[in-house]
Amino acid sequence: MTQDNTHKPTLETQRPAKQEREAACILCGKCVSVCPVFLATKQEELSPKAKQRTIASLKENKQKLNITDCNKLAEMCVSCGKCAQTCPQGLNFPEQLANIRATHSGWRQWVWNRWVNQGTVLWPMLSTLSKAAPDSKGKNDVTRFVQSIQAMQSPTDISPYISVAKYDTELAKGQRVLLFSGCTANRVQKNWKRKSESILKHLGYQLLPAKDLTCCGLTLDHAGLPDAAHKSRMQNLRAWRAAERPLLVTFCATCYLGLAEYAHDDSLDWAEGEQEAWTNALRPLSTLWGNSLFTVDAPSNLLIRYHQPCHWHGNDADYAWLKEVLYEEISAPDSASCCGMGGIAQLGNRKLTRTVAGRCWENLLQKPPKKDDSVPCYSNPKGNCLCDIYDDEEEETSELCDQVEFTYLVITGCSGCTLQLRGTAPVHNGEKVKVGHWLDIIEP
Repeated sequence: MTQDNTHKPTLETQRPAKQEREAACILCGKCVSVCPVFLATKQEELSPKAKQRTIASLKENKQKLNITDCNKLAEMCVSCGKCAQTCPQGLNFPEQLANIRATHSGWRQWVWNRWVNQGTVLWPMLSTLSKAAPDSKGKNDVTRFVQSIQAMQSPTDISPYISVAKYDTELAKGQRVLLFSGCTANRVQKNWKRKSESILKHLGYQLLPAKDLTCCGLTLDHAGLPDAAHKSRMQNLRAWRAAERPLLVTFCATCYLGLAEYAHDDSLDWAEGEQEAWTNALRPLSTLWGNSLFTVDAPSNLLIRYHQPCHWHGNDADYAWLKEVLYEEISAPDSASCCGMGGIAQLGNRKLTRTVAGRCWENLLQKPPKKDDSVPCYSNPKGNCLCDIYDDEEEETSELCDQVEFTYLVITGCSGCTLQLRGTAPVHNGEKVKVGHWLDIIEP
């Protein structure tokens, strides 16, 4: 298999350079059709359109804007950003909500700031301790918290189905690279970082020390912690400068979006031409393969489903590469749905994040359409079913499909999505559905 080396995603973040123009919601309803909170709950009052009206009302009556109301409003959004991508008025509700959170901060902001910025010891410790916790299927808050912490453990039940047969070193040409691994890989999923480093070295890139890189700042921004987010951005910008502005590579969709938004932030200490240089330097790891060759060895009864992270905003570089390598052995739902991670929403409304995740799982585990009215093919929507080899007799085909027990494997290209999906994974055929990052299924 080969990889087109010309692909580089361009994200329209819908975030003005800290100069949001005044605009009003025109009640067109476009945001309603994409909002995962509304689609999962069917509650009109939870749609971005309704929440925009609430914000407008509160702005007119600022005496009503108290911390209790703000917290309630903040708990109704998972900050996926889909509404901002569809709004013809350029309204960005997650950004507006972040501003409200910052103005009316409370204990959630305090906890989230420490969870993100002081998690180097806490995350690994909790992940290790969670191994001793029973695998409960309960739905109370304590059990759900334990499930979320257990999701931090590296998977031991996912095999590397993709092997690199030949690396294409023509694209690298010895270029210098800073690997932006992100908080999750640096703290609890260190195998992702090790594999990424190995891939880059085999491709011929010169890997630079990245010890001074920190959180991308996106989750801090959404949480209403602009000062902490700005501090993280400045630290990363200085580290990039100190390394003499090399390529900046990441394997997480959320980190990619967080880093991409730097170029739209005029409050950073940019030198002339640096914003464009930053944008040009930023690369998803999955776009660096060039014409590398791969071998695939996946069981015939394995259904690999891909979860498309919201933060790719429909331009998913990871899925483009995976689809080229795995071809019909991987598929994604017809309509991408949010996993419900939501960052700080995990503290404010875990029930809502689970409801959103439930709809996501319904789409991921939905049986693909039958090949025709008589043959119940439960494999990839484009075929690749065991029954393909028995296309002479309808009856024999049907019996074979009914006898085969398919196993689901869900993979994605976002650190946060991976943890959220692991923590909410349902049981299928008596076993919890396996979830991993695409790095989990590749052997460098």
